[in-house]
Amino acid sequence: MKLRTLIFLLIGLSTCWVFAQKTHIYIDHSDKLLFNESKWPDCQILVGNVQFRHENMLMYCDSAYFYNLKNYIIATGNIKMNQADSVYVYGDILYYDGNTKLARLRHNVRMENNEATLYTDSLNFDRKINMGYYFNGGRIVDSTNVLVSVNGKYYPNKDLAIFQNQVVLTNPDFVLTSDTLHYNTNSDIATILGPSDIMYQDSTHIYSEKGWYNTKSNLSELTTNSYLNDFDGHYIKADTLYYDYNKRLAEGFSHVLMHDSAQHVIITGNYGWYNDSCRSALVTQIPTLLNYNQENTDTLYVTADTMLYADNDSLHYIKAYYNVQSWHKDFQSLCDSAYYSSADSTLRMYGAPIMWNDDNQFTGLEIYIHMVKQEIDHITLEQNGFIFSLEDSTLYNQVSGKQIIGYFADQKLYKAHVMGNALSVYFVKEDEEPADSAYIDTEEEKEYIGINRAESSDLMIYFSDDNRIKRLVMSPASNGVLHTPEKRYQTDITRLNGFYNYSAIRPKDAADIHTPKNKEALKAAQAAVKARKRRKALN
Repeated sequence: MKLRTLIFLLIGLSTCWVFAQKTHIYIDHSDKLLFNESKWPDCQILVGNVQFRHENMLMYCDSAYFYNLKNYIIATGNIKMNQADSVYVYGDILYYDGNTKLARLRHNVRMENNEATLYTDSLNFDRKINMGYYFNGGRIVDSTNVLVSVNGKYYPNKDLAIFQNQVVLTNPDFVLTSDTLHYNTNSDIATILGPSDIMYQDSTHIYSEKGWYNTKSNLSELTTNSYLNDFDGHYIKADTLYYDYNKRLAEGFSHVLMHDSAQHVIITGNYGWYNDSCRSALVTQIPTLLNYNQENTDTLYVTADTMLYADNDSLHYIKAYYNVQSWHKDFQSLCDSAYYSSADSTLRMYGAPIMWNDDNQFTGLEIYIHMVKQEIDHITLEQNGFIFSLEDSTLYNQVSGKQIIGYFADQKLYKAHVMGNALSVYFVKEDEEPADSAYIDTEEEKEYIGINRAESSDLMIYFSDDNRIKRLVMSPASNGVLHTPEKRYQTDITRLNGFYNYSAIRPKDAADIHTPKNKEALKAAQAAVKARKRRKALN
């Protein structure tokens, strides 16, 4: 019995609470008040300067039908709703249910809240949650932006607008189109929640599927599938992309990829920034550059600790700093830093540089690689230049000099010019002219008859298609010595001063360039050369 009484008491209290939420609509004013119970039962007709009051809302109109028992209004003409002196809603027709607190406004509808105004032809305003929503096209205008969409919701007390279906945000600097967008009318921050495009007047374009954009400060943080590009072929994407339009600076974190389609350059890394006003970029954290050639499938791969890239009008350049490695199917290289400029199409390598091509190894204090149509035309070995080529499994033809220029055709070395203190070691085969001649012509597939060590001020070397020396021209004629073949294992005869085989650290493939290489032996050798030059200069 007590339990039954308690249940009825709880039901009664719940019912009272529900009815307590239904507050009555009051008439504050009307010029005329008409009744016709037979024709319009429970209906009061109000005409002229009509004013209603419901809780903290005032409603104004030219005329209205008020159903007292239903707590319901149908109003027409100059509709105005004022909620708590903060939200104002206007329209031509109003249907208002005081029990559900739902206002339906039609034709020329306008909702104002602070600096934001919503325009639409049909608006439902749910006062219980203080939310207006439209479903047949709407537009919100504030001091900064204009936003339109097919469907939308607006929460005035939260300064939040939700746009869906054919969303367009128009700003003086850009136009944002989206599938779904949230917008804070107080902070002017747009939150991207679907496929979105941002197009700037200077042709810069951003795509993102998730992130936010501060339309006041022009700062943005973009995450899912986000990238920036322009009509000139520059592109950057990352897992997280920050963009400052005022500085024209994009900053990427994790899985950064930059692409210059005009120059056929791709750079990847885990951190990078790109300035789209001066078309310059920096990439760190395992940066890798790919320079591909559209005419064939050849690709050059380069890595370093830090890479700088710029493409300004007709000039573009690349700078790579520390632990630089490169791999191409025809040549490979290592150095501490490198710089390439399209002004002279030259790649400059500094800091213990090494380059390999086929069976040739090139070293020097500095190496310059001169390109023509993205292929090596010639290389210059500055100061203490050294080239060796593999003659046999243990035999190396060698040449050194103050400066060496190597000439290439179809990515193969075919000629080398040694200038200044030209030293050479060459394995001579039978039927060749004497070793001290100014001209030596070789034939392949013949027995070795000796080892020629020669010295001259100028030396020209010609290579065969299979990368073997076929002719040497010395000027003046060599004062060299021809050693007998059995001495080919005596390194004091078969090795020039400064010879060192660095094949152990030669990049094996594109993936191997990310393996650290030890160049201490080369650095020590070059340091010794520099020290000797300093001592010689002092003396």
